[in-house]
Amino acid sequence: MKLNIANPATGAQKKIDIDDENRLQLFMDRRIAEELPGDSLGDEFKGYVFKITGGNDSDGFPMRQGVLVNRRVKLLLRRGMPCYKALRKGERRRKAVRGCIVGPDIASLSLTIVKRGEADLPGLTDVKVPRRLGPKRVGKICKMFNLSKDDDVRDYVVRRKVVTKNGNKITKKPKIQRLITPAVKHRRRQIKKKIERRKKASYLKRKEYFDRLNKRSKQVKASKKSASQAVNNKKGGRQQQQQQSQSSQQQGGKRGGGKGSGKQQQGGKQQGGNKGKGKRRR
Repeated sequence: MKLNIANPATGAQKKIDIDDENRLQLFMDRRIAEELPGDSLGDEFKGYVFKITGGNDSDGFPMRQGVLVNRRVKLLLRRGMPCYKALRKGERRRKAVRGCIVGPDIASLSLTIVKRGEADLPGLTDVKVPRRLGPKRVGKICKMFNLSKDDDVRDYVVRRKVVTKNGNKITKKPKIQRLITPAVKHRRRQIKKKIERRKKASYLKRKEYFDRLNKRSKQVKASKKSASQAVNNKKGGRQQQQQQSQSSQQQGGKRGGGKGSGKQQQGGKQQGGNKGKGKRRR
């Protein structure tokens, strides 16, 4: 098994080949992110504490954190998941990954030094590898150099010398991210004013709309009121006409009632006379 040991303190990294199975029993059935002492690896690792950060099996399949098996399994992976790089948006694919538990099929194991031991490891602790690239973000630069608000971050950015293909020597530096410049302040002020103008215009439009709505509602109420008054006036006129017609009918009935009664009396006398005549003839 190959052990890739990294020292974050110095930035150095070293690969060690170990064929003795007895020395490798220390890593068997261990999970990713577990810390274990390195005393069983040899006397030179006495006092060191290592942390497992990953590994690959004999076929090159990487170990995946969270898969609690010591074999290879197939998982349906999507964008953002480890061990998979999506080519299209929304793409999913079933891929084979190795579990996070160390087994005999692991070909290479990645370790980091958590605690330094008594003796120095050649190529790991006695060598300091400078960082090729420095931090780009303003906050990280300030944290690295312990800067205050009065210090200019642009003076502390990490630069490196590069020789081009033509043999010219140039100095490269990264573009500082989240740097507050006068242009950024001006842009933010403009955006703020733009938002305020939009709010004001929206308020005026809303006010105009509700004013028109109130005016329209008042007009509708007035039209309804006038229509109801017209209907009531019309009903009142009809009632008056009906009352007048009823009163005229009543007056006409009284006048015609006396004549009708006299005629009825005369008709009754004639009928009585005829009856008497008929009895006499018999």
